Amino acid sequence: MAQVTVPPVGDLVSGLPLPPTQRVAHHDQIVDAEIPRSRSNRWLRPAADMTASGVALVVATTGGATVQPAALVALVVAWPMFLAGNGWFVRRPLGEPVGVRIGRVLRAGAGLGIACWLAAVVVGDAAAPEVLVPVVAALTLAVLVTGLAPVPGLSPTRVVLAGHPDDVRSAIAELATSRRYVVAAACVSAVPDAPLGTLPVQVGVSYAADVTDRTNSDALLVLPGQGVTHATMRRLQWRADGAGVPLYIGTGLLDVAPTRVSVVQGAGMDVMQVRAAPQRGPRRAVKDVVERLLAAGALVLLSPVLLAVWLMVRRGSAGPGLFRQERVGRNGETFTMLKFRTMTSTAAEEQAELAELNQVDGGVIFKIRNDPRITPIGGFLRRYSVDEVPQLWNVVTGQMSLVGPRPALPQEVERYDLDPRRRLAVKPGITGLWQVSGRSDLSWAESVRLDVKYVDNWSLMLDVSILCRTVGAVLNHRGAY
Repeated sequence: MAQVTVPPVGDLVSGLPLPPTQRVAHHDQIVDAEIPRSRSNRWLRPAADMTASGVALVVATTGGATVQPAALVALVVAWPMFLAGNGWFVRRPLGEPVGVRIGRVLRAGAGLGIACWLAAVVVGDAAAPEVLVPVVAALTLAVLVTGLAPVPGLSPTRVVLAGHPDDVRSAIAELATSRRYVVAAACVSAVPDAPLGTLPVQVGVSYAADVTDRTNSDALLVLPGQGVTHATMRRLQWRADGAGVPLYIGTGLLDVAPTRVSVVQGAGMDVMQVRAAPQRGPRRAVKDVVERLLAAGALVLLSPVLLAVWLMVRRGSAGPGLFRQERVGRNGETFTMLKFRTMTSTAAEEQAELAELNQVDGGVIFKIRNDPRITPIGGFLRRYSVDEVPQLWNVVTGQMSLVGPRPALPQEVERYDLDPRRRLAVKPGITGLWQVSGRSDLSWAESVRLDVKYVDNWSLMLDVSILCRTVGAVLNHRGAY
């Protein structure tokens, strides 16, 4: 009986010609052009990792650890293999969470360390664990440093978008905020009402994998929505698999940390679960206790400096040294926030005359550069955020946190719509994403988005990251006016 060989489904569908459907005429020649895919710098990342590993190996072996030549050769060969086995060298065009990348390196290091212990049983002193394990730790640390640091010279990732024109337009705007990505083309489910800039456009989502391959792009991002059915998604997956195109599916979620998301199955359907950030419980208790202790310790250590600043403010202009202002805290509760006074004592009365000079989009908050109400000493205090230090007392009393959303004025809260009110779900902070991302240089919408992102994705590690970034933000004093 004759045997019929059937190629994989992906091969059957991936080679089909582009459909004779509608195209946006003035972009056709760009979609069909053969654009060479840049591969010249993809070796930079693994080269940097291996160079750092080599340096760590030299430092570790010349710093006291005596490694037998045979064991040294084994380490040089085995270390890249353990990294590769944990997927470290697999290129992921749209990236992956930092925690996942750290986990890959730590698993590779742990695996190599265990192998060193087992090797000692076979070869004896030639692979002594007390010598090799510290060397493995140095290798792991080296790759953690280089692997998480940006490598200069990497070309941006070319992405093809597929979905409804409105969804594609929104995705273009989001990707444009990062230099890591370039949208190479779009495959839309309907003719767009207006051109998508100068972007090459193909009408027809089903053949997006072919367009991705033709434009030599790095990834295909599908945006489920109108005109993108389950059957279309499945067949597009087959095409992408046959063409060797990495396929990504948009979730429609905005500013959701990957650690909060997991894919589960129910009745044959793949669904995505989004877990809420903890609003209470042990981790919140740890945050509250640690922040209060740190704030109390900082107040004690800085008390001589705070007294000196208070005296300078008092002597610099008429008025009190401390400025007390009503602010809105968690769940809408008001409290009195403390700051060093940086403006004249009549600043509140003068604000109405300056209202038309407001430089923050949206008009909810009031900020202007070169505010005439700021005193000479106040300008210096604002530039280096010294005026915020008395808020450590608000942290000690539990009214504020070290890290949190920007504390709002009652008149600002009265003008909030739904999204900004999410900021009131947690305590306001002395610093936050808004401060380390530009402070007063941000628009109102950008400020709200950053604060909501913090509330929705809160974690202890996020707080630590923001505190570390605050040092650079203070020294850089971007947006501090």
